[in-house]
Amino acid sequence: MTTVTGTQLAASSGRRAQNPRVSPHFRYQDSNLIIRSSDEMEFHVHKSIMSSSSRVFRDMLSLDTQNLSTTSDLPLVDVSEESDVIEAALRFLYPLPRPILKSLSPMVVLFELADKYDIPLINFTLQEILSQSDLLTLETVRTFGIAKKFNL
Repeated sequence: MTTVTGTQLAASSGRRAQNPRVSPHFRYQDSNLIIRSSDEMEFHVHKSIMSSSSRVFRDMLSLDTQNLSTTSDLPLVDVSEESDVIEAALRFLYPLPRPILKSLSPMVVLFELADKYDIPLINFTLQEILSQSDLLTLETVRTFGIAKKFNL
């Protein structure tokens, strides 16, 4: 299982790495899309899963193919999030063990990602995790603030 500790958002470089690092969990042989994080980790995923999970990816992949880099055989999408956040998010979309979220900080980062890319499944699942955790009683005010910010 993956433990998420939070991250900083950074701008993507927009260039293809010479020796790309590929996520060990997301390197599917039949992948047809590469998502590259700001720290140059590549995730070889499926357009169908990304499109059905995220309205932003659906629109981007169906309408805006000009902005996708195709320097390899697969289209490449650069994102501004670091690899630990992308990996955690993809674990909600693929049949892999979900990340272990021990504090509110990584939840906030994932709520932001779910909002940015319009991924209702991540938002819904995080709400369930939050409502069943001890964080509601341990960090009541902060939990309320998160609920208010993300209209939960």
